[in-house]
Amino acid sequence: MMGKDKHSAHNPSYAPYQTPNFEKIKLPKPLQKIRESLTQQEKMTILMVVGFTIVFAFISFFAVSQFRQLMYEPSQRRVEQTFSQPANPRDRVEPAPVMDYTSTVAQIIKVDKENEIVLKEYNNKWFFFQRKGDKLAYLDVTDEHQILEHVSKRLLWIFGLSEIALLLMAMALTRANMRPIMRSWKQQRRFVADAAHEFKTPMTVIQNDLERMLEQPQDTVMDQVENVAGALTEVRHLNNLIGDMLTLAQSDAAVPMFRFDDFDLSEIANEVGDIFKFSAEEKGQELVIDVPEKLEMYGDAQRIRQLIIILVDNAQKYAGPDSVVTVKAELKNNSVKLTISDTGSGVTDEQKKHLFDRFYRADKARSRSTGGHGLGLSIAKWVVQGHHGTIQVVDTVPHGTTFNIVLPKTTKTRK
Repeated sequence: MMGKDKHSAHNPSYAPYQTPNFEKIKLPKPLQKIRESLTQQEKMTILMVVGFTIVFAFISFFAVSQFRQLMYEPSQRRVEQTFSQPANPRDRVEPAPVMDYTSTVAQIIKVDKENEIVLKEYNNKWFFFQRKGDKLAYLDVTDEHQILEHVSKRLLWIFGLSEIALLLMAMALTRANMRPIMRSWKQQRRFVADAAHEFKTPMTVIQNDLERMLEQPQDTVMDQVENVAGALTEVRHLNNLIGDMLTLAQSDAAVPMFRFDDFDLSEIANEVGDIFKFSAEEKGQELVIDVPEKLEMYGDAQRIRQLIIILVDNAQKYAGPDSVVTVKAELKNNSVKLTISDTGSGVTDEQKKHLFDRFYRADKARSRSTGGHGLGLSIAKWVVQGHHGTIQVVDTVPHGTTFNIVLPKTTKTRK
């Protein structure tokens, strides 16, 4: 036990370091109430105002002191050298006038300390005084003092107005810079909430199917084929959802996910047309592939194929029966224009603003039945941007929706 105590004495225990939380600093109750009533943005604004004021006050007083020294230095040297000449003849200047420091003068001009230069006002004029014994050196600096007063006031006004202008500019720039951050933060919160909702529905279905199967442990797989099929469908939905979320997460992290090479866009468009030909017939739709025999371009063939599949699938889901879905590609100058249009009911102007938002659906009532989860158009926009292109949503005449995509025939990524 003694050995243990001795060992402990040489090995003191240290409390872990904790980052100070300034929000917990105790303030007087009135200030505490004010702090609690302020938003985070208002607190940052107040801190910015205080910070700017301190900085500009320091700069103002420093500038005025430097100008003061510049104005008074020649006169101070003359008064100083009245009683003590410098060793170097080059540094000598004309001394100041001298008078006797009598009791009468002392009553009018009180200079207590010797060998110290003081600035005093006498008879509406300003003088530098220095006393040595019963002698008093003096020099009129009224002109310098008046100039200094005027310039100091001007400097203070200039710095004050500069502070206000820079403060307003900083606040405007801060708010402008905060807008995309706040927008991203709100989108991230909505993304998490929507993702949780998207996961919850299929997980609930899978759980219910499994519980029903557990209630009949003697049944064979054929007896529970409906529950198995339902659970499998939801698993596939989850697998697709996770794949799309992973793609978007990698795009946000700037992970390189494109492999650029020469390919034939017409060939890819025709392949996609073959894929969706049967689904178009089942839905009573017409699928038209209007592309030239060959359309060479430089890009990621798999991503472009994914882009066309997303837009054609989206058009077929929402266009409805007796509609026409058209895929058209053409070469314009050094760009490729790709158009996917439908003759469905179309979307409103308000819906167009959010079509590329993650988890957004123009028709929420049919989202589960169609199997979509609202990430396809976000991925489509990412593919277009990855090829340095543009994508735009417009109305189809007389009705429907058209996605206009312009891609450079030879992208900037090519080396």
